[in-house]
Amino acid sequence: MKKFDTYLDLCTQVYDLSKPIPPKDSYEFYRSYVASAKGPILAPMCGSGRFLLPLLEEGFDIQGFDASEHMLEALHSKAKSKNLKPDVWQDFVKDLKKQEKYGLVFIPAGSFGLIIDIEESIEALKIFYEHLNTEGTLVFEVETLKSAPNQLGVWRTSVWPKKDGKIIVANFLDFSLENNVSRTICKYELVDGNDIIQTEVEIFNIRLYDSSQIIEMLTKAGFRDVKVFKPFDKFSKSDKNDELIVCECRK
Repeated sequence: MKKFDTYLDLCTQVYDLSKPIPPKDSYEFYRSYVASAKGPILAPMCGSGRFLLPLLEEGFDIQGFDASEHMLEALHSKAKSKNLKPDVWQDFVKDLKKQEKYGLVFIPAGSFGLIIDIEESIEALKIFYEHLNTEGTLVFEVETLKSAPNQLGVWRTSVWPKKDGKIIVANFLDFSLENNVSRTICKYELVDGNDIIQTEVEIFNIRLYDSSQIIEMLTKAGFRDVKVFKPFDKFSKSDKNDELIVCECRK
């Protein structure tokens, strides 16, 4: 399997420290699709299980996968503390080949944008289409160009205390926006007293979309009833000022 060079150890720890639970509005939004799904649910790019584990805990038939071994290790650790046994595995979207057909495929938190190659993005949508049953739904969100950084070349810093007394210092620098892909240098330092005992540097890339482009891609992938709306309100049509949009479509 190809090595995944983001969402490493310290990045995963900061992710869970900064986002310990899903936001209530987005969780309830996706849960409504999960509750009405006609068939098992698939959560691609499930990360450390921020959405998957609470849904599993509620008793829903949900599976998931992620390319980051560190995210999956965190997921399994949290699952063990809750006596849950999640059906998850390590995989890239492009390599997904399951015999099972799903009633719902959902990707929260803008993770779909991590697929930065546009042809790979279109192929990913086709793969999701093939893995849905005849009544299946795909729902996910993407960031738009309105979410692009206003200023490049400026460091932003945050500090995350750990239970063991160590801290993680996270530094981010947006350095490029080209061909609708935003690029950020992420530097994580684990500090114990006055010593830096671990350092990680990642380049974080995210593809940004506009609604017309994502609608065209979904239609090209074979989906019907394609809808794009404001975050977590399917009755509110998106507009050009939205930094985040939600896409819903059916097989």
